[in-house]
Amino acid sequence: MNTRQYNYLLTIADCEGILAASQKLGITQAALSKFLAEQERILGVKLFVRYKRRMYPTPAGQIYLDAAQKIISVKNSTLQTVNRLTCGSRAPIRIASTPYRGAELFGRVFGRFSAIYPTIDLSLEEIYSSAQEEEIHRKNADFAFGVNLHTAYQDVRNLPVCREELILAVPAFHPMADLAKRDRLVSVSIQSFKDTPFVLPGRKNNIRIVADQLFEDAGFVPVIVFESGNGMTVDAMIRRGAGAGFLPMRYLKPEQELACFRLDPPCFEISYIRYSADRVLTAPERCLLGVLIEERLKTSSQELIPSPEIDSFLEELS
Repeated sequence: MNTRQYNYLLTIADCEGILAASQKLGITQAALSKFLAEQERILGVKLFVRYKRRMYPTPAGQIYLDAAQKIISVKNSTLQTVNRLTCGSRAPIRIASTPYRGAELFGRVFGRFSAIYPTIDLSLEEIYSSAQEEEIHRKNADFAFGVNLHTAYQDVRNLPVCREELILAVPAFHPMADLAKRDRLVSVSIQSFKDTPFVLPGRKNNIRIVADQLFEDAGFVPVIVFESGNGMTVDAMIRRGAGAGFLPMRYLKPEQELACFRLDPPCFEISYIRYSADRVLTAPERCLLGVLIEERLKTSSQELIPSPEIDSFLEELS
């Protein structure tokens, strides 16, 4: 199987179906169905299962897809090396993204982008959102992807892409916990928790920045019983009942140890793409931003903020 055929399988997995994948690849649905059936016959295993009109990799299929992605990555890396040797070194596109989730997102973006532009390098700098605008302003990064607005530089474009609601989680033994419902989120005012101890991330963390603004607007200073720069530690302390805390909607689970509420008014963490306001975007850069947006939206709790610019970036992938 060649890398083009590996790409067929990866596209089926990405689109979760033959029809959408065939449209994206520019081949007929019948031809792609025949290709998949032939590969499964040769390998002697089912690569995908169908459920509710969608296709999902089987365990064997996932192993095969992971190997296919690695093979394509090796090919792209080789092409990049050859291109640098024959055409000279070209500066990579520099992306700034938040630690932890940013690095994970970048890994998926790199594979997809390199499949389209194998001779263009990308580099990642892990920078907290609070410092990203300054890095763009100082020309230390070409693009940044982070949440919330921090510094009003006139030469930095902050394009809102999507948003995710933040929920308030409290221990099951909290006096307000009985008001929570398992089948839906009940709205509450943060003012109702002014005497509640809180578990919060460090001051550079974006959720902490949002939380501090909530407290200020509500007119009280919270009692902070635990604070850490490690988001995973904060999450664990909230779940262990150390105090109330704020969680992204994607972390919402029907678990017994927490009672979760929607804030009134609702509170959102907004994701932005940042770049120089006077930058003229090239076709590869527009493609890169389109991939970045698509990958972020694969988190079901993310809600797209539509705009003509966002649409134009996503059209680069069609």
